[in-house]
Amino acid sequence: MQLAVKNRVLDIIAELPEPQAANVTEVLEAIPAEFGRPHLHGGLGIRHLRPGIYEARVGLDLPAVFTREGDWLRVQFLGNHDAVRRWLRK
Repeated sequence: MQLAVKNRVLDIIAELPEPQAANVTEVLEAIPAEFGRPHLHGGLGIRHLRPGIYEARVGLDLPAVFTREGDWLRVQFLGNHDAVRRWLRK
C-alpha cells in the first residue's frame, strides 16, 4: 500500500504546533503498514466508516479520514469528530 495526502490536509498539518505536526505525520506514515492487519489497528484506531472510507486516530480528538483506491490509501480529511461528521455528509 502507498499513501497519498491531499494538499488541504498538508495545509492543516502545517498549521499545527511542531510537536503535534510531527506526531500526526508519523501516524499518517504508519497507516499503510497497519492497514489490513486488524491486530495492529488498536494503536491507530483504524475504523471502517463507510464502504471504502476509513478513519485513523492521529491525535486526541483528531481523526484522519482516508479512502482506499486500489493499492493507494488517500488521506482526504483531517479534523475533529464533528468536522469529520460534516465531511461525511457531503
